[in-house]
Amino acid sequence: MFTLQELGEKFPFGLLLVDFKGKIQYANPICEGILNLKKPYMKYIQEVLPGSNIIKVIKDGIFGIPENISNTNMYVMSISLVQGKLGGILFLDNNTYQMFLDNSPKVRDLKQELEAIMNLSGEMVTITDGEGIILRANNTCEQILGIKEFEIVGKSASVLEKNGFINDSSTLHVIRKKRKVTLNQTTKTGRRLLVEAHPIFHADGSLSKIINISKDVTEIANLQKKLEETKAVLDFYQQQLQILEKKDHGLVFKSKCMEEVYELACRVADVDATIYIHGETGVGKEVLARTIHQLSNRKDAPFIKINCSAIPESIMESELFGYAKGTFTGGNKDGKKGLALAAHKGTLFLDEVGELPLNLQAKLLQLLQEKQFTPLGETKPVQVDVRFIAATNRNLKDMVKEGTFREDLFYRLFVVPIIIPPLAERKEDVPFMISHFLDNYNQKYKLYKTIDKEVVQLFIDYEWKGNVRELQNTIERLVLTSPTQHIDLNSLPDTFITSSVKAIDKVPENLNLKQQMELFEKQLILQALESSFTMKEASKKLGVDPATVTRKVQKYNIKIAKMQFQL
Repeated sequence: MFTLQELGEKFPFGLLLVDFKGKIQYANPICEGILNLKKPYMKYIQEVLPGSNIIKVIKDGIFGIPENISNTNMYVMSISLVQGKLGGILFLDNNTYQMFLDNSPKVRDLKQELEAIMNLSGEMVTITDGEGIILRANNTCEQILGIKEFEIVGKSASVLEKNGFINDSSTLHVIRKKRKVTLNQTTKTGRRLLVEAHPIFHADGSLSKIINISKDVTEIANLQKKLEETKAVLDFYQQQLQILEKKDHGLVFKSKCMEEVYELACRVADVDATIYIHGETGVGKEVLARTIHQLSNRKDAPFIKINCSAIPESIMESELFGYAKGTFTGGNKDGKKGLALAAHKGTLFLDEVGELPLNLQAKLLQLLQEKQFTPLGETKPVQVDVRFIAATNRNLKDMVKEGTFREDLFYRLFVVPIIIPPLAERKEDVPFMISHFLDNYNQKYKLYKTIDKEVVQLFIDYEWKGNVRELQNTIERLVLTSPTQHIDLNSLPDTFITSSVKAIDKVPENLNLKQQMELFEKQLILQALESSFTMKEASKKLGVDPATVTRKVQKYNIKIAKMQFQL
């Protein structure tokens, strides 16, 4: 029969006996070497092995969870020998520890449970030690990364990043930061992972292990991409819908400058700030004012227009503010409701406001400031809820300097200015307007007229001094007066053709026939190039091949600066 000392000396691993108070009772030679203990043992376990759970194991009569001793290849296992009285601590090297694990029923059960948890989670799980050496990897790792567990266990996690299996190592981030890390990874096969790396620390605060849990979010990323593509399609259809809405509101345009005008109108439509629209005669100031009204929350209320230049000065005040019963001889016997009151809850559009007489400007200022006015023949003011839009083709700033327009009224009107460019500055809108007006008048007069592309090109080059109104009237006249179904150059008035060819200058008289022909040819080529986007298009208009146009451009040293022509 062996004594405790003889038995302990035969153990292939370290053995330490501790009583329930934590006092060391025995240590075999291997343990003495590990812990640097000398007989007699007068120390407590917390002095030589801080953080040990042996006292809890003795009290509860359970196996302690194996733990790695920092800076060594040794593992410790706490066991209860006599519950409540005596316990032991086993010091195992890597090989002995593995043998112990393989033969311990409880540890085998624990290992089996851990295995099931790792592989049933559906997510990729890897476990490394505090130095980043891979200890475990579940089956999902092979499915996602394409490598087996035995190929990476015992290797540094940095190898995965160096070999391109992943683009960024969460383990290395935890080692550097000593805290939980969440990041996105991309694998060698293009899959996207959402990784959470959790550090586990020893009792002394040193890093023990790192558990990485990686969720495959590739499908989520694909869905996100499809969602973005769908959103792009919806945005496209939204833009097309807005184009239709513009057409419904009477606005037709393609140019960037008019796009900015429309966007500004949309932004201010629902606020009650006074809008000031400036532009040449015929550019569409009233159309824009009506569009703003239709886009606003007042669209179901009246839109009342007052043309300040069309109403005689003598009756302007009564038209705008109305009058009481019996105010005028020959007037309406019951009095008259003014246009300002008619616009209650809606929009009052003051067209050509620059023509308003000075004596009425003060009353208009009161209406703008206080939203109230006093009808002629009345003493009690009338309160109204009106949104104001003013428009003019005159320069009100110059009129203020000249003393013909009140400065205080100008600043009351000039809250949100919107400038509509003349048609000459947005020629890209002309083809769309032609199509729009042609459709409208064909429907109105139940006709089916078409228009030749040469006419369209001539209209693009034409200087529309009357702006959109002149273009609209011209299309209506052509629809009604053209003797043929197809409107071509022969359908246009001679005066229109004459004014459209003014780009070709008169030929100087001191040139000979050849020089005159060359100058005329150069001017024709210039005209074709200015109205074309490609050299091929210009050559088609001139009735020659592109090579001939290119040669002529070089001959006459024509500089093409604004456009990038190509064959």
